[in-house]
Amino acid sequence: MYGYIVYEKAAAIKNSTYIQWYIDKFKKKGAELELIYTEDVEKAGKADFAIVRAIAPDITKYLEGSGIRCFNNYFVSHITNDKALTYKYVSENGIEIMDVYDTDDIPAFPVVIKPRRSHGGDRVFMVHSLSELKEKLPLYEDNDIVIQKAASDIGRDVRVYMIGKDIICAMLRQSDSDIRSNFCLGGRASVYALSKSETALVRRIAGLFDSDFIGIDFVFNKGKAVFNEIEDVVGSRMVYSCTNIDIVQLYVEYIYKEMTT
Repeated sequence: MYGYIVYEKAAAIKNSTYIQWYIDKFKKKGAELELIYTEDVEKAGKADFAIVRAIAPDITKYLEGSGIRCFNNYFVSHITNDKALTYKYVSENGIEIMDVYDTDDIPAFPVVIKPRRSHGGDRVFMVHSLSELKEKLPLYEDNDIVIQKAASDIGRDVRVYMIGKDIICAMLRQSDSDIRSNFCLGGRASVYALSKSETALVRRIAGLFDSDFIGIDFVFNKGKAVFNEIEDVVGSRMVYSCTNIDIVQLYVEYIYKEMTT
């Protein structure tokens, strides 16, 4: 069995240890995994599967068109890497979100603004007035912005890690100085115990996507977990820092089973 792990070159350098874990764990199963950069995908040969660790729906679509099983698939990548599409899709399927506004139709402040296509807290701001919003707009390309009602519980959210239909763990992220509680931005992380209602909500959302490995994020509004977004290329640093879970091993086991049964 032969597969690719697909990265942008700069991200591959940053995540070299993480990539090597995948390669070594597949090797122990008698499978070969090769690192391929996004710009080289169309020049690469045939593979049985690809672990796409780049925000690149078009690459996933190309690989699937070549008969390669992709983890995650194109639908997941296409929807979840566009926040506007994500909110439209999940809300149409009965999932509560924080209200989304048009730029010229904001009923009240504060609001949170963020790019449609980004991750890791990039250009996510809370703004408290129309003048402040106008100051931030040049940071975004035309139609590349989502504006949402701000959740009441600032600097606190939960990420739920899922492999296939299994909930692996949930992590609470908190920041005292920023609305963004991302671990990579200095937020604190700890294991979080989902309530029964939260678990049911996670499963409802997961049921809308035929995903392989994702993170489902929630903010808190008046103490209630409200869907925020889905990470297709989900990072695992919190899991390794705060638990004994080897989530890469679990994912490798999942992929191997998917490819051999």
